[in-house]
Amino acid sequence: MKSFVWMFALLFACGGEETPTPPVAPQPIMPGQPTPGQPGQPVGQPVGQPIGQPLGQPGQAGASNFGTLTLATGFAPDPQIAQGTSGGAIQAGNLNSTCRGYISQTPDHIVMAQTPFAALRLVVNGGAADTTLVVQNPAGAYSCDDDSEQRNPAVTIAAATPGAYKVWVGSYNQGEQAPYTLGVSSNAATAPSAVPAPAGAPTTATGPGLTPTPAGTSNFGTVSLRAGFTPDPTVAEGTSGGSINASTLAPGCAGWISNTPDHLLNATTAFAYLRVMARSTEDTTLVIQRPDNTFVCNDDGLGQELNPLVSAPFPAGTYKIWVGSYNQGANSRYHLGFSELSTVNTSNLPQ
Repeated sequence: MKSFVWMFALLFACGGEETPTPPVAPQPIMPGQPTPGQPGQPVGQPVGQPIGQPLGQPGQAGASNFGTLTLATGFAPDPQIAQGTSGGAIQAGNLNSTCRGYISQTPDHIVMAQTPFAALRLVVNGGAADTTLVVQNPAGAYSCDDDSEQRNPAVTIAAATPGAYKVWVGSYNQGEQAPYTLGVSSNAATAPSAVPAPAGAPTTATGPGLTPTPAGTSNFGTVSLRAGFTPDPTVAEGTSGGSINASTLAPGCAGWISNTPDHLLNATTAFAYLRVMARSTEDTTLVIQRPDNTFVCNDDGLGQELNPLVSAPFPAGTYKIWVGSYNQGANSRYHLGFSELSTVNTSNLPQ
């Protein structure tokens, strides 16, 4: 009995039940302070890293919109060149205060440095377009530029370490897209103008050139396409050449074309990216008149030998297409191809 009374008194003195421990407010962690249990691992995201899905991580490592350039010391030719289309929905200024323009979630290019470089110079020639440049180094830091040479950007990575450099080419204005040429050089003095202007940069007519033809008229028919078309590439054919000097139409146009368009392209939906190209055994050129009457021209597409290729956004509408002969009086059979894939080129067309 005494033992029972003693135990009851002891419980009463201790409050009769366990008192909950008051919650402890989380303590702030300073940037760079290790997370408990993970020595040496910085807390949080790097400065400028967007919240949510990391920029450039679309779910698979090494993914890019327009391919990978793999470089080692002494690479040739220097600069190495790639092409693509600028722009996207992400505001680059969210990365840090030096970044400008609008870029895509996925990098446009990956530059894989297999060796260290004293410098890696990345430049963009966007023709008349206002482009920007964002480069993320293997450690996750960003380098950005807007107008290094007129409206073309350039970024120099000093003492570049081996690894994957993610590259985005932005459009300064939201909603705009434009073809561009990217150059990567080991020479820190390389300028954007050292790489060629992009195939597909629009220009304005400068001469009388063509006389009007009835709407819907073409030498070899109409191709109607909508986004996601099959087969890809879609192919048409015809014979090049004519009596009109295409250089009178706009800067960058070349060859000899007929007055009547060889083909009409009816784009029933807008294309953020479309390739138009021609393949022939002879030297041919390409002239495209947009619905707004500006011209897109190409002679020898990058890496396509004597075959022309245009890569550009194509808003919905009707496009007039001529396949020219570079030499006056020449005519040759050709195959004209349309593709939404950056990996398709003139070698994928019939000879």
